[in-house]
Amino acid sequence: MISLATIGLLLSVMITLAEQIDHESRAHDRDLVARGIAGSVEDIQRGVAPLMISDEAVRRLDNRYDEAWARKNIVAELTEQFGFEQVFVLDGQDRIRLGQQDRDGLAPAEAARRETTLAPLIAKLRAAERASPSAKGPAGDGGLVSSPVQVSAFAKIDDEIYLTTASLVRPNYGGTVLRQPRAPIVVTALKINGPYLNGFADRFFLNGAHLHQVDADIEKGYAQLPLRDAAGKVVATLDWSSPHPGQRLLRRMMGPVMGVVCALALATILLARRGRLIAEGLIASEARAKHLALHDGLTGLPNRLLFEERLRQAIEGLDRKRRAMAVLAIDLDRFKAVNDTHGHAAGDELIRKVGERLASVCRGGETVARLGGDEFGVVASDLDANGAAIVAERLLKALCGPMEMSFGVHFVSGSVGVVLVGPEEAHIGAAEAARRADVALYRAKSEGRGRYCFFEDAMDAALKARRALEEDLRAALRDGAVRLEYQPQVDAADRVVGVEALARWSHPTRGAIPPDAFIPLAEDCGLSQEMGRYVLRRALEDSLRWRGLQVGINVSVRQMKRAGFVDELAELIRETGANPRQLALEITEGALLGDGEGAHETVDRLRQMGFSLVLDDFGVGCSSLSYIRLYPIDRIKIDRSFVAPLGHDADSEAVVAAIVRLARALSLSVMAKGVETLAQREILKAIGCAQAQGFLFSPPIPAEAIDALLAQGGRIRPPAQPDAA
Repeated sequence: MISLATIGLLLSVMITLAEQIDHESRAHDRDLVARGIAGSVEDIQRGVAPLMISDEAVRRLDNRYDEAWARKNIVAELTEQFGFEQVFVLDGQDRIRLGQQDRDGLAPAEAARRETTLAPLIAKLRAAERASPSAKGPAGDGGLVSSPVQVSAFAKIDDEIYLTTASLVRPNYGGTVLRQPRAPIVVTALKINGPYLNGFADRFFLNGAHLHQVDADIEKGYAQLPLRDAAGKVVATLDWSSPHPGQRLLRRMMGPVMGVVCALALATILLARRGRLIAEGLIASEARAKHLALHDGLTGLPNRLLFEERLRQAIEGLDRKRRAMAVLAIDLDRFKAVNDTHGHAAGDELIRKVGERLASVCRGGETVARLGGDEFGVVASDLDANGAAIVAERLLKALCGPMEMSFGVHFVSGSVGVVLVGPEEAHIGAAEAARRADVALYRAKSEGRGRYCFFEDAMDAALKARRALEEDLRAALRDGAVRLEYQPQVDAADRVVGVEALARWSHPTRGAIPPDAFIPLAEDCGLSQEMGRYVLRRALEDSLRWRGLQVGINVSVRQMKRAGFVDELAELIRETGANPRQLALEITEGALLGDGEGAHETVDRLRQMGFSLVLDDFGVGCSSLSYIRLYPIDRIKIDRSFVAPLGHDADSEAVVAAIVRLARALSLSVMAKGVETLAQREILKAIGCAQAQGFLFSPPIPAEAIDALLAQGGRIRPPAQPDAA
């Protein structure tokens, strides 16, 4: 009896222990899944926020509703780039002005039905709007005037469960203010079932994850997490198969427990040992889950979440220390070229090896993390400016040099942005410290890459000014504010035989912006293609005014090497009716360098279309002589650096004479650029270079001035004593 009672007691203890383990496991899983969903909501809100906090969005959705703009810049961006299945734009009266589901617009009746479904979410957002009034104008310091106001909840739409996020449209810098009493709203809806649920389940190792209708029977053996709408009502539950470690334990223990009939003492020892192993397994499982949540899967380094936590802790601990701490932002130079050339697997291999190098040079008190893509970050505590510089140099040195890769030896480099945060600046917080490090990183990359740069207040102001100038240039291209001027080209008798088209931009407040400033700016902010097409179209249209006058158009290296450039040019010729035989495309040797057959094919197609080809800035590049032999060039333009010393430098005169003789030998015409004095003009004529352009004859002038010049006979008589350009 005593043995049976003991066995019964042991079985009862085991069953109770198994149930407790299962209960704790389910509770842990529910907590982990709840945090994961909250993280997904935060990621969606952060991704959507930049589109909502925008002066342009306020202007287009509130001041004057522009459906085409909303469809292209809000709906298309959110559906195509972010993957939302449904997007709605609501006005200040909470009426749906524009709705789209799976790339199809919604009929009025469908939109009205969505308004009813989304009403609790909108009401919750309006309550948040009343607590956070919008700014009425720009901030005094030129910074942001609004912060995101967003709410998220689950909703049941057409028998499908969606994660919906409603965001207020508000100004960012206060250049445009809301005119309506209430701001417009943009609502996004991401379907939970399908790819999202599969990816979520893979991330958190959930077996049998699926959505469960609220009115359906509870499924035995499944854990549940309720999904609530904006009114707090449960619209569905997320169910997954519970691992039941306790039940598995109980089944495994049944055999040993039966042995206690003969050896109760032995069974007790086995039970104690098994219990200890289970406890250790649970601890190890929790440790693994925590590690996966806080570390990057590719490199094993801390991820952005842990980086931000360490950064927050370091800043909060500044008041207990006398010395400062530093945040370093690291970005690999030209990493995209590795992916494009060798594939994403090679890119992942490079990221892993870079992570190993950075981790190997970081010391105690320093946390290195992978923040995403080819971006890394370091938090270093208890140092001064000199110490931060030493850390930055150590990181750059680790990045430099050859790296053995599966596809061969690769030379990698990086740029580092550094911000030093002292105890007196602890109030700025972790997010601002990280942002300043990014600003310093941007400056380091703009100054030539492969270097580090400390944050300065002037950088922030310069970056904001550059961002504003980018937007102004974007608007100038859209509104036609970038104009073309033309510099005449003359022959030996000073008759105008051609013009060169040159882009000019007069900023409404900053005045004339030089081309060497706004053209690189267009390339940096992704406007180079739009700028090139704009200049080509305007020049082709203006060429129709001057029959028989050749119009030279500069074509950049990026344009020449971009796939589809020749087709785009052919389309513009058809649209404008311009004559290709009247047009000369001026290119530099960089447009032909390193592209092999691709460059030959492009040049051949342009010649077949009738364009003349001019090799600009001849003599500056190291390979110019080979290009006039390999490619069907019609004319070479002598660079102004050779023309300027004429009359003062015999060597320059000899070089120009050699270029002219070479052009004659190859049956090419030759033109001199940058002619500014009569002496230069006479020397060029004596050498045999009759065609010229420069300020001696005329600066770049509007098309109307060219009309007037041709109407007066088309001849330019240089002044006796011309002013310098």
